[in-house]
Amino acid sequence: MCVFVYRSVTHADLIDMLLKWITNCLLFLSSIYLTHTDAENVFRAVEGETVHLPCPLLLNGSEQVSVDWTKYRTNSTIICKWSINSITESHGECIPRFKFNKTSFTLSVVNVQLSDSGNYSCKITRFIPPPILDSTSNMTLQVAVRPHLSLKKLNSSNETCVHLRCSLENLQPGQVNFTWDREGHGSLRSVLNNSMNSELLLCKPDWSDGDTITCYAKYLQTQTLYSCNITLDFRHKVAGVQLLIISCSAAAGLILCIITTVVICKCRKRDKNGSIVFSNKVYENFSFAMAHQNTQLNDKPQPEECVYEN
Repeated sequence: MCVFVYRSVTHADLIDMLLKWITNCLLFLSSIYLTHTDAENVFRAVEGETVHLPCPLLLNGSEQVSVDWTKYRTNSTIICKWSINSITESHGECIPRFKFNKTSFTLSVVNVQLSDSGNYSCKITRFIPPPILDSTSNMTLQVAVRPHLSLKKLNSSNETCVHLRCSLENLQPGQVNFTWDREGHGSLRSVLNNSMNSELLLCKPDWSDGDTITCYAKYLQTQTLYSCNITLDFRHKVAGVQLLIISCSAAAGLILCIITTVVICKCRKRDKNGSIVFSNKVYENFSFAMAHQNTQLNDKPQPEECVYEN
């Protein structure tokens, strides 16, 4: 059994509903405005680039002002401080890698680094004409790591094969098209591909010393093409091993000569007549053994001489 309750809508209810609707509309419009304003005050750059931060404050050319650029991160740092009497008369200084434009009051960051990320403010203080007035503009700088394509040789159990890996780094995972090229021989087929790296395996006779292998990576999200190459030259490695062997042999020979010289010098002395004699037991044993061997040779029966008389 269903029971319906009918309630008439009064003017107070209508006014309350209207006020709620207006309030929701204002909140929605405010959120859009704030989001748009924050987006305009956020500047993004890639590591190594030059970024320009504007100071959107309008002044007349006849005014005397002081301009301070400050960075806020863990603490506040004054980056640039300038005093401007006119466009032709100004003085001030900035810390390294930061440049100030005395006409537009723009701050330029050269070779931007990850540590440059943070909040910045441009403060202009007007002295002439009086009264003194302050105007401040705030903004945020976000610095991202520069994308990098690396190409390196992996260890291979087969000396006749070359195993290479190409990786696209410092980017959000996404779809990447990898292609390989051997200079003068055209494209190559990879053995393994995933979202951000690719591997290539070449075995003799598909490669030789001096070949240049190039890896291309196209990041589809931004349509940016990256490339990196490597030269397959293992002759210097063989030469290095040979040089190491020669050096070790020479060092061992030098050490042996030094030891022999030291032993001889320690085992000799002079007799009463000034002659040098050796007193080392090893040398004496060696001399005794040689003498005993000579004695045995002398004790051997000599072959008989045959004399034939005619």
